[in-house]
Amino acid sequence: MRDYVCAPDQDVVISSRVRLSRNYDDLPFSSKLTREYADEVIDRTARAVFASPHGASFMLLRMADLEEDARNRLVEHHLISYDLLKYASRSAAMVSSAGTVSVMLNEEDHVRFQGLLPGLQLERSAEMALKLDERVGDEFPFAFDSQWGFLTACPANTGTGLRACVILHLPGLSGAGQMGAVMQSVAKLGLNIRGMYGNGSDVQGHLYQLSNVATLGRSEEDVVRSLAVATEEIVGHERAMRENAEKKDMLQLQDTLLRSWGETMQARLMSTKEFMKRYSDIRYAASLGYLHLPVPALDLLMMDLQPGSLGVRAGRLIGEREAEILRANTLREELGALSAGN
Repeated sequence: MRDYVCAPDQDVVISSRVRLSRNYDDLPFSSKLTREYADEVIDRTARAVFASPHGASFMLLRMADLEEDARNRLVEHHLISYDLLKYASRSAAMVSSAGTVSVMLNEEDHVRFQGLLPGLQLERSAEMALKLDERVGDEFPFAFDSQWGFLTACPANTGTGLRACVILHLPGLSGAGQMGAVMQSVAKLGLNIRGMYGNGSDVQGHLYQLSNVATLGRSEEDVVRSLAVATEEIVGHERAMRENAEKKDMLQLQDTLLRSWGETMQARLMSTKEFMKRYSDIRYAASLGYLHLPVPALDLLMMDLQPGSLGVRAGRLIGEREAEILRANTLREELGALSAGN
Protein backbone atom coordinates (compact mmCIF):
# COMPACT_ATOMS: atom_id res chain seq x y z
CA MET A 1 0.00 0.00 0.00
CA ARG A 2 1.36 3.39 -1.00
CA ASP A 3 2.06 5.91 1.77
CA TYR A 4 0.22 9.22 1.41
CA VAL A 5 1.52 12.30 3.20
CA CYS A 6 -0.95 15.12 3.74
CA ALA A 7 0.17 18.57 2.63
CA PRO A 8 -0.57 21.79 4.58
CA ASP A 9 -4.31 22.46 5.05
CA GLN A 10 -5.22 19.59 2.75
CA ASP A 11 -8.45 18.94 4.64
CA VAL A 12 -9.75 22.01 2.75
CA VAL A 13 -7.16 22.91 0.09
CA ILE A 14 -6.79 20.27 -2.61
CA SER A 15 -3.99 21.93 -4.57
CA SER A 16 -2.04 25.13 -5.25
CA ARG A 17 -1.07 26.22 -8.74
CA VAL A 18 0.97 29.14 -10.11
CA ARG A 19 1.25 29.96 -13.82
CA LEU A 20 3.52 32.47 -15.55
CA SER A 21 2.61 33.78 -19.02
CA ARG A 22 5.53 34.66 -21.29
CA ASN A 23 6.18 35.54 -24.95
CA TYR A 24 9.48 35.53 -26.80
CA ASP A 25 10.53 39.04 -27.75
CA ASP A 26 11.55 38.13 -31.32
CA LEU A 27 8.44 36.15 -32.32
CA PRO A 28 4.93 37.43 -33.21
CA PHE A 29 2.19 36.96 -30.61
CA SER A 30 -0.29 34.10 -30.92
CA SER A 31 -2.79 35.96 -33.14
CA LYS A 32 -0.11 36.12 -35.86
CA LEU A 33 1.69 32.89 -35.06
CA THR A 34 2.34 30.80 -38.17
CA ARG A 35 3.07 27.07 -38.01
CA GLU A 36 6.77 27.86 -38.51
CA TYR A 37 6.82 30.25 -35.56
CA ALA A 38 4.77 27.84 -33.42
CA ASP A 39 7.32 25.09 -34.10
CA GLU A 40 10.09 27.53 -33.15
CA VAL A 41 8.38 28.21 -29.80
CA ILE A 42 8.24 24.48 -29.09
CA ASP A 43 11.78 23.76 -30.26
CA ARG A 44 13.55 26.53 -28.36
CA THR A 45 11.55 25.98 -25.16
CA ALA A 46 12.18 22.23 -25.26
CA ARG A 47 15.92 22.76 -25.75
CA ALA A 48 16.11 25.12 -22.78
CA VAL A 49 13.96 22.96 -20.49
CA PHE A 50 15.77 19.73 -21.34
CA ALA A 51 19.08 21.49 -20.64
CA SER A 52 17.92 22.63 -17.17
CA PRO A 53 19.09 20.81 -14.01
CA HIS A 54 15.97 18.61 -13.89
CA GLY A 55 15.36 18.57 -17.64
CA ALA A 56 15.65 14.81 -17.96
CA SER A 57 12.45 14.41 -15.95
CA PHE A 58 10.35 16.26 -18.55
CA MET A 59 8.37 14.73 -21.40
CA LEU A 60 7.33 16.70 -24.49
CA LEU A 61 3.74 16.04 -25.59
CA ARG A 62 2.41 17.50 -28.83
CA MET A 63 -1.37 17.81 -28.61
CA ALA A 64 -1.86 16.78 -32.23
CA ASP A 65 -0.20 13.43 -31.47
CA LEU A 66 -2.49 12.60 -28.53
CA GLU A 67 -5.92 10.98 -28.51
CA GLU A 68 -8.77 13.10 -27.16
CA ASP A 69 -8.96 11.17 -23.88
CA ALA A 70 -5.23 11.64 -23.28
CA ARG A 71 -5.55 15.39 -23.86
CA ASN A 72 -8.52 15.62 -21.52
CA ARG A 73 -6.66 13.67 -18.85
CA LEU A 74 -3.99 16.38 -18.80
CA VAL A 75 -6.71 18.97 -18.18
CA GLU A 76 -8.40 16.86 -15.50
CA HIS A 77 -5.09 16.55 -13.66
CA HIS A 78 -4.59 20.34 -13.99
CA LEU A 79 -1.37 19.92 -16.00
CA ILE A 80 -2.71 21.99 -18.91
CA SER A 81 -5.66 24.31 -19.51
CA TYR A 82 -8.76 23.64 -21.60
CA ASP A 83 -7.68 26.61 -23.72
CA LEU A 84 -4.54 24.79 -24.84
CA LEU A 85 -6.80 22.27 -26.59
CA LYS A 86 -8.28 25.06 -28.72
CA TYR A 87 -4.91 25.24 -30.44
CA ALA A 88 -4.30 21.48 -30.60
CA SER A 89 -2.93 21.58 -34.14
CA ARG A 90 0.05 23.70 -33.03
CA SER A 91 0.26 23.38 -29.23
CA ALA A 92 2.31 21.18 -26.93
CA ALA A 93 3.09 20.64 -23.26
CA MET A 94 6.11 19.60 -21.26
CA VAL A 95 5.32 17.71 -18.06
CA SER A 96 7.69 16.63 -15.30
CA SER A 97 7.62 12.99 -14.20
CA ALA A 98 6.31 14.02 -10.76
CA GLY A 99 3.53 16.10 -12.30
CA THR A 100 4.53 19.12 -10.23
CA VAL A 101 5.85 21.29 -13.08
CA SER A 102 4.44 21.72 -16.57
CA VAL A 103 4.98 24.07 -19.50
CA MET A 104 2.20 24.94 -21.94
CA LEU A 105 3.32 25.96 -25.42
CA ASN A 106 1.36 27.98 -27.98
CA GLU A 107 -1.78 28.58 -25.98
CA GLU A 108 -2.85 32.24 -25.74
CA ASP A 109 0.80 33.08 -25.05
CA HIS A 110 3.95 31.42 -26.34
CA VAL A 111 4.86 29.82 -23.01
CA ARG A 112 3.13 29.26 -19.70
CA PHE A 113 5.19 27.82 -16.86
CA GLN A 114 3.28 26.11 -14.07
CA GLY A 115 4.10 24.85 -10.58
CA LEU A 116 1.51 22.54 -9.00
CA LEU A 117 1.53 21.06 -5.49
CA PRO A 118 -1.06 19.51 -3.13
CA GLY A 119 -2.49 21.51 -0.24
CA LEU A 120 -1.70 25.15 0.46
CA GLN A 121 1.78 25.52 -1.02
CA LEU A 122 1.54 28.62 -3.19
CA GLU A 123 5.02 29.90 -2.39
CA ARG A 124 6.70 26.62 -3.36
CA SER A 125 4.56 26.34 -6.48
CA ALA A 126 5.60 29.85 -7.51
CA GLU A 127 9.24 29.08 -6.81
CA MET A 128 9.20 26.08 -9.14
CA ALA A 129 7.57 28.03 -11.96
CA LEU A 130 9.86 31.05 -11.52
CA LYS A 131 13.03 28.94 -11.55
CA LEU A 132 12.15 27.38 -14.89
CA ASP A 133 11.00 30.76 -16.23
CA GLU A 134 14.39 32.25 -15.33
CA ARG A 135 16.27 29.36 -16.89
CA VAL A 136 14.46 29.59 -20.23
CA GLY A 137 14.37 33.42 -20.23
CA ASP A 138 18.14 33.63 -19.73
CA GLU A 139 18.65 31.71 -22.97
CA PHE A 140 15.77 33.15 -25.00
CA PRO A 141 14.63 36.60 -23.77
CA PHE A 142 10.93 37.26 -23.17
CA ALA A 143 9.00 40.34 -24.25
CA PHE A 144 9.34 42.85 -21.42
CA ASP A 145 8.65 46.57 -21.03
CA SER A 146 10.26 48.64 -18.28
CA GLN A 147 6.92 50.35 -17.55
CA TRP A 148 4.40 47.57 -18.14
CA GLY A 149 6.37 44.46 -17.21
CA PHE A 150 6.00 41.20 -19.14
CA LEU A 151 3.91 41.65 -22.29
CA THR A 152 1.12 39.15 -22.84
CA ALA A 153 -1.59 38.47 -25.41
CA CYS A 154 -4.32 39.36 -22.88
CA PRO A 155 -3.84 42.78 -21.23
CA ALA A 156 -5.19 41.35 -17.96
CA ASN A 157 -2.04 39.22 -17.66
CA THR A 158 0.40 42.04 -18.41
CA GLY A 159 2.80 42.87 -15.58
CA THR A 160 3.98 39.84 -13.66
CA GLY A 161 2.07 37.52 -15.96
CA LEU A 162 1.37 35.50 -12.84
CA ARG A 163 -1.88 33.68 -12.14
CA ALA A 164 -2.10 31.85 -8.84
CA CYS A 165 -4.97 29.66 -7.74
CA VAL A 166 -6.03 27.12 -5.17
CA ILE A 167 -8.67 24.40 -5.45
CA LEU A 168 -10.85 24.37 -2.34
CA HIS A 169 -13.28 21.77 -0.96
CA LEU A 170 -16.00 23.76 0.80
CA PRO A 171 -18.90 21.50 1.82
CA GLY A 172 -19.29 23.30 5.16
CA LEU A 173 -19.68 26.79 3.69
CA SER A 174 -21.82 25.48 0.83
CA GLY A 175 -24.08 23.55 3.17
CA ALA A 176 -24.51 26.63 5.38
CA GLY A 177 -25.47 28.80 2.39
CA GLN A 178 -22.41 31.01 2.82
CA MET A 179 -20.86 30.84 -0.66
CA GLY A 180 -22.55 34.04 -1.83
CA ALA A 181 -20.94 35.97 1.04
CA VAL A 182 -17.57 34.34 0.30
CA MET A 183 -17.75 35.37 -3.36
CA GLN A 184 -18.55 38.97 -2.45
CA SER A 185 -15.74 39.06 0.10
CA VAL A 186 -13.02 37.76 -2.23
CA ALA A 187 -14.15 40.06 -5.06
CA LYS A 188 -13.29 43.05 -2.85
CA LEU A 189 -9.76 41.64 -2.54
CA GLY A 190 -9.27 41.42 -6.31
CA LEU A 191 -9.83 37.66 -6.35
CA ASN A 192 -12.21 35.44 -8.26
CA ILE A 193 -13.93 32.20 -7.24
CA ARG A 194 -15.31 29.81 -9.85
CA GLY A 195 -15.73 26.13 -10.65
CA MET A 196 -12.74 23.80 -10.39
CA TYR A 197 -11.69 24.23 -14.03
CA GLY A 198 -11.98 28.03 -14.10
CA ASN A 199 -14.02 30.22 -16.45
CA GLY A 200 -17.31 28.67 -17.51
CA SER A 201 -16.92 25.47 -15.48
CA ASP A 202 -19.72 24.24 -13.22
CA VAL A 203 -19.26 23.76 -9.50
CA GLN A 204 -19.31 20.05 -8.70
CA GLY A 205 -18.51 18.25 -5.47
CA HIS A 206 -18.32 21.58 -3.59
CA LEU A 207 -14.98 22.25 -5.35
CA TYR A 208 -14.04 25.85 -6.11
CA GLN A 209 -11.08 27.56 -7.75
CA LEU A 210 -9.89 30.77 -6.05
CA SER A 211 -7.49 32.91 -8.09
CA ASN A 212 -6.10 36.42 -8.49
CA VAL A 213 -7.52 38.80 -11.10
CA ALA A 214 -4.95 41.60 -11.43
CA THR A 215 -1.28 41.13 -12.33
CA LEU A 216 -0.28 44.68 -13.27
CA GLY A 217 1.42 46.89 -10.70
CA ARG A 218 2.00 44.09 -8.20
CA SER A 219 5.03 41.93 -7.51
CA GLU A 220 4.96 38.15 -7.78
CA GLU A 221 5.44 37.92 -4.02
CA ASP A 222 2.51 40.25 -3.34
CA VAL A 223 0.13 38.32 -5.60
CA VAL A 224 1.05 34.99 -4.04
CA ARG A 225 1.01 36.30 -0.48
CA SER A 226 -2.41 37.98 -0.79
CA LEU A 227 -3.95 34.81 -2.24
CA ALA A 228 -2.39 32.71 0.53
CA VAL A 229 -3.79 35.03 3.22
CA ALA A 230 -7.27 34.96 1.66
CA THR A 231 -7.10 31.18 1.39
CA GLU A 232 -6.16 30.83 5.06
CA GLU A 233 -9.19 32.93 6.00
CA ILE A 234 -11.52 30.78 3.93
CA VAL A 235 -9.96 27.62 5.40
CA GLY A 236 -10.71 28.99 8.88
CA HIS A 237 -14.32 29.76 7.96
CA GLU A 238 -14.79 26.33 6.36
CA ARG A 239 -13.50 24.56 9.45
CA ALA A 240 -15.80 26.64 11.63
CA MET A 241 -18.80 25.66 9.47
CA ARG A 242 -17.83 22.00 9.71
CA GLU A 243 -17.59 22.31 13.48
CA ASN A 244 -20.99 24.02 13.60
CA ALA A 245 -22.54 21.25 11.50
CA GLU A 246 -21.21 18.65 13.96
CA LYS A 247 -22.49 20.60 16.97
CA LYS A 248 -25.90 21.08 15.38
CA ASP A 249 -26.52 17.38 14.67
CA MET A 250 -23.49 15.11 14.40
CA LEU A 251 -25.62 11.99 13.99
CA GLN A 252 -27.44 13.49 11.01
CA LEU A 253 -24.17 14.62 9.44
CA GLN A 254 -22.60 11.19 9.91
CA ASP A 255 -25.71 9.51 8.51
CA THR A 256 -25.66 11.67 5.38
CA LEU A 257 -21.96 11.26 4.66
CA LEU A 258 -21.68 7.59 5.52
CA ARG A 259 -24.76 6.74 3.44
CA SER A 260 -22.76 8.03 0.47
CA TRP A 261 -19.96 5.64 1.39
CA GLY A 262 -22.40 2.73 1.62
CA GLU A 263 -24.11 3.52 -1.67
CA THR A 264 -20.78 4.01 -3.43
CA MET A 265 -19.50 0.64 -2.21
CA GLN A 266 -22.62 -1.07 -3.56
CA ALA A 267 -23.07 0.92 -6.79
CA ARG A 268 -22.79 -0.81 -10.16
CA LEU A 269 -23.25 2.37 -12.23
CA MET A 270 -21.76 5.78 -11.45
CA SER A 271 -22.17 8.89 -13.60
CA THR A 272 -19.64 11.72 -13.38
CA LYS A 273 -22.19 13.99 -11.68
CA GLU A 274 -23.09 11.42 -9.03
CA PHE A 275 -19.43 10.52 -8.54
CA MET A 276 -18.51 14.11 -7.70
CA LYS A 277 -21.25 14.23 -5.07
CA ARG A 278 -20.15 10.90 -3.54
CA TYR A 279 -16.49 11.93 -3.63
CA SER A 280 -17.33 15.17 -1.81
CA ASP A 281 -19.25 13.33 0.91
CA ILE A 282 -16.55 10.69 1.36
CA ARG A 283 -13.78 13.31 1.43
CA TYR A 284 -15.76 15.34 3.97
CA ALA A 285 -16.25 12.22 6.13
CA ALA A 286 -12.55 11.36 5.93
CA SER A 287 -11.56 14.93 6.87
CA LEU A 288 -13.78 14.71 9.96
CA GLY A 289 -12.41 11.30 10.94
CA TYR A 290 -15.62 9.36 10.23
CA LEU A 291 -13.75 7.27 7.64
CA HIS A 292 -10.11 6.27 7.90
CA LEU A 293 -9.01 7.10 4.36
CA PRO A 294 -6.04 9.19 3.12
CA VAL A 295 -7.43 12.42 1.70
CA PRO A 296 -4.59 12.75 -0.89
CA ALA A 297 -5.54 9.34 -2.30
CA LEU A 298 -9.18 10.42 -2.62
CA ASP A 299 -8.12 13.53 -4.54
CA LEU A 300 -6.01 11.50 -6.94
CA LEU A 301 -8.87 9.07 -7.43
CA MET A 302 -11.22 11.98 -8.13
CA MET A 303 -9.00 13.10 -11.04
CA ASP A 304 -8.38 9.56 -12.29
CA LEU A 305 -12.11 8.87 -12.65
CA GLN A 306 -12.99 11.94 -14.71
CA PRO A 307 -14.17 11.08 -18.26
CA GLY A 308 -10.88 11.56 -20.13
CA SER A 309 -8.78 9.87 -17.47
CA LEU A 310 -11.22 6.98 -17.34
CA GLY A 311 -10.85 6.51 -21.10
CA VAL A 312 -7.08 6.38 -20.72
CA ARG A 313 -7.49 3.81 -17.94
CA ALA A 314 -9.65 1.68 -20.25
CA GLY A 315 -7.06 1.97 -23.01
CA ARG A 316 -9.67 2.61 -25.67
CA LEU A 317 -12.65 4.78 -26.55
CA ILE A 318 -15.59 3.86 -24.33
CA GLY A 319 -19.22 4.97 -24.28
CA GLU A 320 -21.10 6.57 -21.41
CA ARG A 321 -22.63 3.33 -20.14
CA GLU A 322 -19.32 1.49 -20.14
CA ALA A 323 -17.69 4.47 -18.40
CA GLU A 324 -20.31 4.38 -15.64
CA ILE A 325 -19.68 0.65 -15.10
CA LEU A 326 -15.90 1.08 -15.06
CA ARG A 327 -16.11 4.05 -12.68
CA ALA A 328 -18.32 2.15 -10.22
CA ASN A 329 -16.12 -0.96 -10.33
CA THR A 330 -12.92 1.04 -9.92
CA LEU A 331 -14.37 2.98 -7.00
CA ARG A 332 -15.32 -0.19 -5.13
CA GLU A 333 -11.89 -1.70 -5.69
CA GLU A 334 -9.83 1.41 -4.91
CA LEU A 335 -11.86 2.52 -1.89
CA GLY A 336 -11.90 -1.02 -0.54
CA ALA A 337 -8.10 -1.21 -0.82
CA LEU A 338 -7.65 2.21 0.80
CA SER A 339 -9.98 1.26 3.66
CA ALA A 340 -8.20 -2.05 4.23
CA GLY A 341 -4.84 -0.34 4.30
CA ASN A 342 -5.78 2.06 7.12
